[in-house]
Amino acid sequence: MVPGGARRSTIKQIAREAGVSVTTVSRALNDKPDIHPATKSRILSVAAQLGYTPNPMARGLVSQRTFTLGLAVRTISDMWVAQIVPAIEELARANGYEVFLSTHYADPEQELHVLEAFHQRYVEGILVISSTLGDAYPALQERWGIPIVLVSPLIATPHRYVVRTDDVGGAKAATAYLIQLGHRRIGHIGVPTWTLPGRERLDGYRQALEAHSLTYNPRWVVLGDADVTGGLEGARQILSLPDPPTALFCFNDLTAVGVLRAAREQGLRVPHDLSVVGFDDVPFACYVDPTLSTMHQDTRALGHQATQMLLERIAGDEPEAPVELQTHLIVRDSTAPPSTRLAARVHVVRPKEES
Repeated sequence: MVPGGARRSTIKQIAREAGVSVTTVSRALNDKPDIHPATKSRILSVAAQLGYTPNPMARGLVSQRTFTLGLAVRTISDMWVAQIVPAIEELARANGYEVFLSTHYADPEQELHVLEAFHQRYVEGILVISSTLGDAYPALQERWGIPIVLVSPLIATPHRYVVRTDDVGGAKAATAYLIQLGHRRIGHIGVPTWTLPGRERLDGYRQALEAHSLTYNPRWVVLGDADVTGGLEGARQILSLPDPPTALFCFNDLTAVGVLRAAREQGLRVPHDLSVVGFDDVPFACYVDPTLSTMHQDTRALGHQATQMLLERIAGDEPEAPVELQTHLIVRDSTAPPSTRLAARVHVVRPKEES
C-alpha cells in the first residue's frame, strides 16, 4: 500500500491509460531502445500522474537481483552493535544495496527464523552479528546458495567467512598494562564462557598473568552479564573480599561502568584506590567520571570488512577469510599505579615485583 491507503499503481493501469500494451510500458519504464520516443514520453507522463513506483520484489524475480542484504543482530540496544550497523549500511548503499535489519536476541531458534525470513525475501547476502548457530552456517550457505558473513560470533564456528576482533590479544594487552603500572592483584569481571568472546578474554587475562609470573586467583574472577548490572554486582562481590584486587579488567565498557558505581558505594576512589580497564571504547567511555581506560575495537572496520567480504562473495570472488582485527589500548583517567589503601587489606604475600 502507498501512503494514504491507496493501492500501488501497476503497469497494467499505465498501459490502459496510455492506450498501449503492457510490454510497451515495460520497455519504456526500463529504458529499452526499441520504442518510439513520443510513445515513451507519453507512458512516462502517465506513470508520473498515477504515482507509479517500481515494485523491487517483482523486478527482482525477473532480473534475479534484489540488491538487498539481510542483517541479523543480537539486539539494537547494544551500543557496540549500534556502531557497527551504520558502517555496514554505509558501504552497502555505496554499492547500490539496501539493508534489512532484524534481531535474534542470542536465541538460536530466533536466529534461524530471521535467516529463513531473509531467504524468503530473496536477499543477495546475509550478515549476522553475534551469531549463536555455530556449526549450522556452512550447510545453510550451501543449501540456499546465499553468501553469509559472520561478525564476532558468540559461538565458535567452522564457517570460513568471519570478521572478528582479537579478543585474546586485547585482553592480554589490557592485563599487561595494569601489571606494568605495578598492580599484582588484578581481577576480572567477564561473561559466561559458553560465549567465544567471554572465553577468549578470560584466556587473554590468564595468559598475561602467567607471562608475568602472577598466580591466577579464581576468587578475583566473576562472570557477569556484559551490562552495568553485572559489573556492579561482580565488583561488590570482589571488592568485599579480605584481599581484594587493586585493579579490574572488565569484559566491556558497560561492565566497567558498573564497577565505577560499586567502587563509589564502598568509598573507593578510581583510580587512586582501584584501577579499571574496559573493552570496546564505546562513545560514552570518554564522558564517564573518571574517563575510562579501555581496549579500542575498530567497529567501523568490523562493519566495513564484513560488508566488503560479503559483496566480494556476491560478485563470485573469493576474499581473504577469516579476518581478525587488532585492538589498541586507550589510556584515560581510570587507571594509575596502585596505592596503599587496598594493598593494606591483603592477607597473602605479594609476589616480588619485576625489576
